[in-house]
Amino acid sequence: MSIGVQEDTLREVLTVAKAAKQLGINRREIQLKIQSGELKTFEGKVAMDQLEIVFPAAAKLEVSTILEKMSFIKDHAYANRVQTAHIPDVYTLMGQLQKLRLELRMAREEKLAHLRLITELSNNLQDMQKNCDNHQKILIGNLLQLISRGVESKS
Repeated sequence: MSIGVQEDTLREVLTVAKAAKQLGINRREIQLKIQSGELKTFEGKVAMDQLEIVFPAAAKLEVSTILEKMSFIKDHAYANRVQTAHIPDVYTLMGQLQKLRLELRMAREEKLAHLRLITELSNNLQDMQKNCDNHQKILIGNLLQLISRGVESKS
């Protein structure tokens, strides 16, 4: 037997279990046909042409149908894998959103704390400015203007 014929034969064989499932019959029915000699097997597999002779319904089975099913399963498995890899599930997104909300709240609280500190610093500098000589008053005034510009630009 040539290699080409052997490959063709291998493509057209099914296990007893798969053949029974495809035909919609019990495995026992196929095994009875094997035991009676009506159906021949090779290494536990039955050839499609043998199935078609013993079970006329097997003629309706087409390898292309099986290949279509395999292709469908493969395509959907790939699509699910890609989707899972790129799009997090709902619970992951909800967790990330909750984390971001917490970070935002903490950042806002930190900003308010900084603004309170800057306000307190400005008030202290203004109090100091009242009791200083002219040169120090100018320096503190420049410092207050710098702080004021910084606060305005960040708002």
